[in-house]
Amino acid sequence: MSDPRWLVSPAFDLGLLLGPALLAVALGFAVPPHTALPGWGYVALVLAIDVAHVYASLWRTYLDPEERRRRPLLLALTPLAVLVATSALFGASPGWFWTAMAYLAVYHFVRQQMGFQILYRLRAGLPMGTWDARVERWLVYGVTLFPVLWWHVHLPRSFDWFMPGDFLPGLPAGVLAPAALALGALAVAHLGFRLRSGVWTPGRDLWLATTAAVWFGGIVLTDADLAFTLSNVVAHGVPYLALVAWTVHRKWVLTGRGPGRPGWFVGLGAAAFLAPLLGLAFVEEALWDVFVWGDHPGLFGDWGVEAVMTHWLVPVLSVPQVTHYVLDGFIWKMGDANPGLKGWVLGTQPATISRRVQPST
Repeated sequence: MSDPRWLVSPAFDLGLLLGPALLAVALGFAVPPHTALPGWGYVALVLAIDVAHVYASLWRTYLDPEERRRRPLLLALTPLAVLVATSALFGASPGWFWTAMAYLAVYHFVRQQMGFQILYRLRAGLPMGTWDARVERWLVYGVTLFPVLWWHVHLPRSFDWFMPGDFLPGLPAGVLAPAALALGALAVAHLGFRLRSGVWTPGRDLWLATTAAVWFGGIVLTDADLAFTLSNVVAHGVPYLALVAWTVHRKWVLTGRGPGRPGWFVGLGAAAFLAPLLGLAFVEEALWDVFVWGDHPGLFGDWGVEAVMTHWLVPVLSVPQVTHYVLDGFIWKMGDANPGLKGWVLGTQPATISRRVQPST
């Protein structure tokens, strides 16, 4: 971690954080609009990335003895509270349930893009309370939320977040012009701050550009379920898996904390990290498919289960995903809430980059 212009290194950032997302956007433009997701694509995208990344949070929570000691009530009560909330909401109205899930997911996805942008600033040793930092944060919100706003104006589309009709319709087209002007003003201001700073931070700049490419490319510039799934799943799931793996490596190997000996994780590497996630993802997707969707009988079998099962099973199967959303709000906060986290993710020494011009405050 010698180069503070990158979160980890050029190879790590380009190979696991930035490159997969850009490749997914390019493939989304290349495939015909009405191409269906093939079976192997479902396994690779939905099962191995989308669902598996949800369970990656386990490495930072339930599978870490130190975290279990620090946060026993949070880890014990969160799944129970989620189950009560999801059961009550689904029982009141399945439509309300899927709408709430969709907006919660949008919030979670936007916050992850913001989180990585902040990590890049911290890695470069840049302050967070300056005007350039504020404009950068607002711009991240702009390039993610404007496409969602555009999506609402143009409902229905050929794709949905979870279910047809999960987003609320009726947003007037008149909101787009002022939103576009605000987004353009933020982009110009951010570019001005970047040019004045004289600081070249390619990882940070590419993350922002990749975020814009993914959200505009998958939502606004294409109208295809496969294009949206590719950009949405890959850009969110792969960086999260990489971040968790890197954090686990830094904590367990470099500090010797965590289950087992440090050499256990190093020796088995990616297999030790991914195997339990893929196993849990397969079990969850099998239950969703057998009891709820019935979309992949060739993979999971056709069990002829009565649809009444969905009334209690949907809230139960949603618990891992919503728990992941909630716990992520706690386990990635830098500072006293997570002792050592800043060192594991960003390095033990504060990073600095020489500047020709100091950023404006």
